[in-house]
Amino acid sequence: MASKKEKMDIVGQTLRALKQNRFDAIFARNQKEALTCVLDLISNGAVVGAGDSLTLEKIGVFEELKRRNFTVYWPFDKSIPKEERRSIARKALAADVFLSSSNAVTMDGKIVNVDATGNRVAGIMFGPKKSIIVVGINKIVKNLDDAFDRIKNHAAPLNAKRLREEREWELLPCVKTGKCMDCNGENRICNITTIIENKPRAIDMTVVIVGEKLGL
Repeated sequence: MASKKEKMDIVGQTLRALKQNRFDAIFARNQKEALTCVLDLISNGAVVGAGDSLTLEKIGVFEELKRRNFTVYWPFDKSIPKEERRSIARKALAADVFLSSSNAVTMDGKIVNVDATGNRVAGIMFGPKKSIIVVGINKIVKNLDDAFDRIKNHAAPLNAKRLREEREWELLPCVKTGKCMDCNGENRICNITTIIENKPRAIDMTVVIVGEKLGL
């Protein structure tokens, strides 16, 4: 198990690599600081879109944005009827700011995601003027091989289980085995893979690394 100093060395190296790859990169010690960082990055009156993210839910960003009367397009809000969620997801892609987490961030400054539908990765990369990606320290990995290992053998099976419980999906093989089985199920959640190696030209992108474990 890594010591606190070793963890901070890893965070520091990752932040430097992200900046070298032209991302804005910020460290927040805990959930409270992360929430403050995110809110400080959103201009008054901005329209906010978001992808599915346990991390963002955990830091309380949606409740705080609503409390401050921001317009928020978040299709996974449980108060939104299922038949309206696709429409809300499309509106999120035209927001001023898009909020998300990530499946993995490598120590050499790459952002790795695997999506089912693609609304999350689309909003991160193009459409909104700014995207903000919040990741817990648990999502930092050494390289791309470790990123895909983390996604296939940890994040994807747990997300498939969570989504099945929430949306009554079929039981996917990865839920049974705890690892990716490269299935062809109708509700497979590993359909789209993106690796962002450098900041895309058409969007401002900030990565907030939180010094706590957050999300899957």
